Amino acid sequence: MNKRTLTVLSLVLVLLIVTELYLVIYYHYKVNINPSIFSSPTTSPPSPTRPPTPSSTQLFNLTSPISLGLVMNYYNITYNSSLKLFSECPYVNKYFVESDNLLAVIALKDLNDSLWETVWDNIKSNITLSPYLVLAGIHNFTWMFKDPVNEKVWGPICTTSFNDSPNYLAWYEYADTSFLFSIYELENGNITLAEKVFETTINDFWNGYGFQDESVTSNVYASYKLALAIIAWKYIDKYNQTFAMEYLPLILKIYNIAKHLQSPIGGYFSNYKVVNGTVIPLGNVNTETTSLFVIAFTIQ
Repeated sequence: MNKRTLTVLSLVLVLLIVTELYLVIYYHYKVNINPSIFSSPTTSPPSPTRPPTPSSTQLFNLTSPISLGLVMNYYNITYNSSLKLFSECPYVNKYFVESDNLLAVIALKDLNDSLWETVWDNIKSNITLSPYLVLAGIHNFTWMFKDPVNEKVWGPICTTSFNDSPNYLAWYEYADTSFLFSIYELENGNITLAEKVFETTINDFWNGYGFQDESVTSNVYASYKLALAIIAWKYIDKYNQTFAMEYLPLILKIYNIAKHLQSPIGGYFSNYKVVNGTVIPLGNVNTETTSLFVIAFTIQ
């Protein structure tokens, strides 16, 4: 074999290696989903055992403390028909593909509002691996994320990436990502582990008023973590109603707090504190928090 042939073969080998690396990186960080198979949390997740019916929510006639009419008012206020995106907050010219618009798509699909398809078609090519994908029924990925960083897409459009930070996400230090991990394990058939993560999250972070994890300061709590607790509980309830029933009193407390967090324009306040037993909403209303509460209260 002459030198020219060896050179050509070497170049071909290098090209193949580069191509393979590109494909690995691409398919690790990009999630291509056919909208026709896009599923919301309201569909029964695949399970080794059939979920019990009726759910605890139906059994105990839990009334969702949410006005869906006001929610639609919020979405109308924040929707930009030119960009086909929802803004981060009302009257703010800033738009996040993830997680705001991804969550809005899931919420609107649960509400049977066809606008979800328009927004989904607009954002699907920019969806990357993130913990929130489990709420869209997507769980066939490895749970290994970096600390979230906000990145600019173009103009007023941004996204939150869980892939580009130099530091790995310590998900177990935060209630929100712990609940999402519990759902992830549940969806992958690891029910016992999912229940253990849920139980540990409650024991470690719930203080009777909110989830006091590594991000909490001055007893000001993040509202969206309440919504994620409800979502995780309802997922678990579909697999093990006996286990879920142990946490019904806690869920009732969360419902009671949540009923104070919806604003007159329909969105949910991002934060709250509790003073002498009174829930005081704080911060702004935003699309992420609002959409998570819609998801939480529309799952049966």
